[in-house]
Amino acid sequence: MHFVLVHGWGFHAGLFADFIAHLDGAEVTLVDLGFIAGGPKGATEWPDDSIAVGHSLGLLWLLEKGGGRYQALVSVQGFDCFSCYVAPSRLAALRRGIERDHAATLQAFWRSCGAAGFAWPEALNVPCLAEGLDWLTIWDARKAKDELKCPVLALASRDDPIVPVSMTEAVWGEGVVWSPDGGHVLPLRHPRWCARHVLEFAHSLPS
Repeated sequence: MHFVLVHGWGFHAGLFADFIAHLDGAEVTLVDLGFIAGGPKGATEWPDDSIAVGHSLGLLWLLEKGGGRYQALVSVQGFDCFSCYVAPSRLAALRRGIERDHAATLQAFWRSCGAAGFAWPEALNVPCLAEGLDWLTIWDARKAKDELKCPVLALASRDDPIVPVSMTEAVWGEGVVWSPDGGHVLPLRHPRWCARHVLEFAHSLPS
């Protein structure tokens, strides 16, 4: 069993550290999108029969850039398009904040997610963060998601301030496994819960 894990905007692959510890020793490939230095080393290749797990923007990245290199897909608070469901003013405000005071903007973002103080200000890669906002603004993978032929699991939190319940239901319908809380960082706040559901899903797949 092999998992490929992709984190969301404003984080690095270390977001999954405790989650990985509960995966019963499964093999893992981490993809790091470069937003923040200091996380585990990322990779660009993984086995085609992997189970892909995307957190937030990481799920959209898998739909856009993953090339279908997975046998099943897990969304952890993910989406197929951000700008389709969220007012443009939210992304515009983040962009202004990154330009004016990137450190304060990320600290406020992490607090809202439930991950206050996730990294040092010196670790922020501002050009990559700005590029990530471009992805959130431009990428629309609804067609790719609708055409998926692999099994899909969607995990979400009912108190997520970034991807609220209404957005999650619009993307994934009724087949969502809900946590009552966890903010926007379920792998960080409830790693055992996430791992349990992901492993149950993985074991249910055809061999």
